[in-house]
Amino acid sequence: MKDKIPFPVLITGLVFLGLMAMFTFADTHILSYLKNQDELLLFLANEKHSRFWDLVLKESASFWFWIPFYCFLLLMLLAYDRVRFLRKVIFILIYLLVSIGSLTALNRIFGHLRPLYDQSFKTELKISINGAGELYGCLPIPSIAAGLAILMVLFFGRRHLILNGVIGLWALLYMYSRAYNSWNYPSEIIFGAGFSLALGYLSFYAYNLYLKKSYAG
Repeated sequence: MKDKIPFPVLITGLVFLGLMAMFTFADTHILSYLKNQDELLLFLANEKHSRFWDLVLKESASFWFWIPFYCFLLLMLLAYDRVRFLRKVIFILIYLLVSIGSLTALNRIFGHLRPLYDQSFKTELKISINGAGELYGCLPIPSIAAGLAILMVLFFGRRHLILNGVIGLWALLYMYSRAYNSWNYPSEIIFGAGFSLALGYLSFYAYNLYLKKSYAG
């Protein structure tokens, strides 16, 4: 099983993005502009409210709503590769523990008032879920969906294009619900998704290393 992206290329890309972010945030004018654009994107994601989308995106934001879908993915993974199924599940669990732990720590350190509770947005945001979620936060925990999606897609491979497309749509819908319900700024969702994608790929890379060592032994 070959890696989709060479590991050194991934690390180089992450370092480059980190340096770009540092230089960007060091400029107050750029930072102010990005903040304004971030708020504009939040308003755009939030303005298209209706009873139908309120119901759909309220339910899709819930972890419990997707339990049948998660069970379906596990069954598909079992049917696709029974021999290595348990090993894949172990690496999925490792990814979830690391990503949730990391994002939780970042939220504790860099947490700020969520837009849902920001009184300055009271007249501009349409709130469909009052009093939901924690008061303070930063990178959303549901952004782990991006990393989980890429990990599952890499596990299933190119032969399951429809299933991979469904997984991608699930991740997008799950994360979009955060902006629609005013829980997070779009930039936080994007950064959280990028962070989770990197962890998801690293988990797949670690899984491949484990397979190579186990077969070599």
